[in-house]
Amino acid sequence: ERSMMSPSDYPVDVRADYPETSSRGWAALTIFWLKFFALIPHFVVLALLGIAQWVVALVAQFVVAFKGEYPPGMYEFVVGVLRWQTRVIMFLLSLNDRYPPFTLHPVGDYPGDVVTQRPARSSRGYAAATIVVQIVAFVALVWVVVWLLRHTSTIASWSASGSESYDYWSNAPTWSGGGLLLRQLAAIPHYIVLFFVGIAAFVLWVVVQWVILFVGRFPRGMWDLVAGYVRWSTRVTAYAFGLVDRYPPFAFDPSLTTGTGAPSTAPSWPTAPPPSPAPTGESWPTAPPPAPRPPGPPPPPPPPPGD
Repeated sequence: ERSMMSPSDYPVDVRADYPETSSRGWAALTIFWLKFFALIPHFVVLALLGIAQWVVALVAQFVVAFKGEYPPGMYEFVVGVLRWQTRVIMFLLSLNDRYPPFTLHPVGDYPGDVVTQRPARSSRGYAAATIVVQIVAFVALVWVVVWLLRHTSTIASWSASGSESYDYWSNAPTWSGGGLLLRQLAAIPHYIVLFFVGIAAFVLWVVVQWVILFVGRFPRGMWDLVAGYVRWSTRVTAYAFGLVDRYPPFAFDPSLTTGTGAPSTAPSWPTAPPPSPAPTGESWPTAPPPAPRPPGPPPPPPPPPGD
């Protein structure tokens, strides 16, 4: 038994089916930034679901700390919101041209999905540490807000006099992505790498719209890089929400969905099935040998010799 799973066994993955053709119309709308308007309903719903996702993920850590198990219902909800978010990102990045569905559940024929394996047990110690760090961060945030409110007039007078000018709000630390603070801190190396990979993915996204506009397809090499970026960032987000305790790999490769993809473009005409070998230790029945032919009538006796 292996003590550590290989990167190809990571329990969070993104299924992305490569399209043989891409929509020139959607590419034109993307070039003029009109594709964002089509996704406004998703952005509104996901803004509310994202808040609920964070709350449920935090409450789930309390359950894990006491029971050592991520509650199935909470797990499915957090994964469902992540699935919805990932589908919107995939559509926005032109990895497919099907408008994302408004659902938390898998859709079998949709060319993108988040696939996970719920762990049978989760780390109680990691959950407890996550709760402690989250509470301390919340208390610190409340203290900072109260301090700023008490010193608002002083800060305003400093800014007006020009003796001090400092924007506390714009210089406050911000965290990209969602998740629980302790896990976000642990994922900082991923955020740094994903920042630069995201720049490359953004440049490809801009360039490829013109490629699609003229040739009607997303070049496979470019598509693989953008899909890998989405897969990587989705794994980091799942880790940040406590869906998995194993640290995510620095990899674009699929894990749970290896071998899946767009339907085959092989010819659809029927072909003869290949002959199947006989099972070991058995032989196929063969036709019985032909029965021997019955003997014909005896030849006539020779004529008597003449006198």
